[in-house]
Amino acid sequence: MPMHERPESAGFAADRDVPGLGEHRADLTFIGAGPKTLGILLAIAATANAGTGLRIHLVDPFPPGAGRIWRTDQSPHLWMNSRTEDITIYPDESCRLEGPGIAGPTLHEWIHGPGLDRLTQAGLGAEAAALDSQSFASRRVLGHYLSAAFELALDRLGAEVRIHCARAEAVRRGEDDRGFVVTTSVGAKIATDVLVSAQGHLDMRTAEQDAVLADRAAAPAGNGLYYQAPGYTADLDFSNIPAGAEVLTRGFGLAFLDFMVMVTEGRGGEFVDDGERLRYRPAGTEPVLWVGSSRGISYSPKLGYSQVEVPGAPTVALRYLDRVADGPDREGRDRPGSGHRLGESPGFIDFGAVLGPLFELELTYAHYEHVLWKRGIDAPELLESIDEAAEWVRAGRAGANGAEVITGAGFETISEAAREVITDEDDLFDLARIDRPLADLRCVDLPSAEVSVRDHISGHLKRSADAHHSADLAVFNALVKAYVQIRVLVRDGRVSNDDRTEFVEGSFHSLFSFIGSGPPPERVKQILALHEAGLVRFLGPGLSIDADTAGFTARSTAHPEAKTFTHFVDARLARQSAEKAADPVLETLRADGRLLLETAAHAKLRTDGAGRALDAHGRAQSDLFLLGPAVSGSTAEAFSRPQTGAPVFADNERIARAILDAVTVDAGTRELLAG
Repeated sequence: MPMHERPESAGFAADRDVPGLGEHRADLTFIGAGPKTLGILLAIAATANAGTGLRIHLVDPFPPGAGRIWRTDQSPHLWMNSRTEDITIYPDESCRLEGPGIAGPTLHEWIHGPGLDRLTQAGLGAEAAALDSQSFASRRVLGHYLSAAFELALDRLGAEVRIHCARAEAVRRGEDDRGFVVTTSVGAKIATDVLVSAQGHLDMRTAEQDAVLADRAAAPAGNGLYYQAPGYTADLDFSNIPAGAEVLTRGFGLAFLDFMVMVTEGRGGEFVDDGERLRYRPAGTEPVLWVGSSRGISYSPKLGYSQVEVPGAPTVALRYLDRVADGPDREGRDRPGSGHRLGESPGFIDFGAVLGPLFELELTYAHYEHVLWKRGIDAPELLESIDEAAEWVRAGRAGANGAEVITGAGFETISEAAREVITDEDDLFDLARIDRPLADLRCVDLPSAEVSVRDHISGHLKRSADAHHSADLAVFNALVKAYVQIRVLVRDGRVSNDDRTEFVEGSFHSLFSFIGSGPPPERVKQILALHEAGLVRFLGPGLSIDADTAGFTARSTAHPEAKTFTHFVDARLARQSAEKAADPVLETLRADGRLLLETAAHAKLRTDGAGRALDAHGRAQSDLFLLGPAVSGSTAEAFSRPQTGAPVFADNERIARAILDAVTVDAGTRELLAG
């Protein structure tokens, strides 16, 4: 990918805002200076004039580039969830951009190239030296990478950039209903022509059911009870949990892992290599974590091998979802809570009847194509049966809820064809079993259930490291491609709000996170080591919790025993919802009629195709842009895997150009009024 010639930076200043800094004038202001804003700044810097002459202000209490999640001053025990070779903030030649982008290194290339001196100076030289392309670096390392990328963006921009290291507390319309005035947490005021809210995961107001639990713990009758509501784990204080306390922990995902290491390694314990396994040496300060969830098991560990170790394997490419919007026109039917069926352009594509079944068929095809290749089986009729099922869906013969293809005759045909040619049960594909492997677990007591959970986690860890089952890699690749494609359809308005809320951000995202966004294998080894040490215990799947004055009582569908706790940690992130966001900027804008929320559950903010905010009457505002997880259809991610043509970079380019157009138009209006 070509790169622009490097212009001279027009200037940069960082204000650690203090009372009395006064008023500022800006052409463009970003609320949030983390990775999403960084991506937009890199896209602006890649334009022909690189933002020359603009006054850009950034408002964020956390370090620019890295932001809150990836800040460099956090615990060394908190890791990334992706390998170093799988992270880039820069577009590459695989991206479909209208103009040249600013190229740069992947995280792995940066660590062992231009970033090595920086990491060494930050005291991370030993960690950097131990990292290879397959390693999972600490979040601090990624924070330095993003900070370096931010410095590059500043160097390439022709704009004057000023950072306000403070929180944005309020936003109001400027005089004559033009522009905005942003007030920071220390009283500085920024009058800006164009405003961009590019915040990451927002803190949510406590949900009603969580508030009930908190009230139980705070009530006089609940003396001695402890409850921690959902939140970003690295920012929470667990010091009030005493050593030896038995802690009910709801959630077995990434937030749980952060909590787990913070109260074990973070309290002085140590993991020690013992052959292929780990042992844990306790410090004597740890609590005992009783963990449960709907699945009852940890997320699937990252695979312990890469594509390089499976030479000659079939290339995974989408077969169905990339053509789903081009289906045959026909009379659509409505389904309550959803949109129109496939073929009604520009109508919605029904998730239950079309997208969900095609998603499963993408994974099924990728799995069996790889298995047939891997085992040397000549059975084209198996793959043909999957194609036929997909055509059945695309033609609209799946029934109102799409279930007939996946769980009825269509899927049975695929299953029967697979069993005729594949003899190893481990080579068969059953997405429902993969998603909820312990759904049918029934044990006589809790100890028996614990053994079953431990054995499953251990067995899954072994499989993830064994390239004999490399069809799992094909499924992972298909999963990522399908997920991206469905997110593109959401962005393009082809998925209804209800379907997006219920499926894309509900069950579908849960499945994607469980299979495709699991922890490093080392983390799973740590779970097992802590279990062996008696510090992590397993409650089982189908977790339900009741609260009374005696404490918090947990039950599982896997066994008949109930267990009551005085300490309870909700180890999960609250689901993003603009309506429930504890964010003063969004609250003031909404109160002023500047924002439009969806009518669906977990309502998000509405924008047009370029990210311009819709006001309460549904009108696009040319000088207000909204980006992030609380925005409907927004590409929330800021960085991606290299050489995958990730759409986030094209989105950044498109949004950056719309922002620059808005700044230019407003500047012209100012000149006209002044003249």
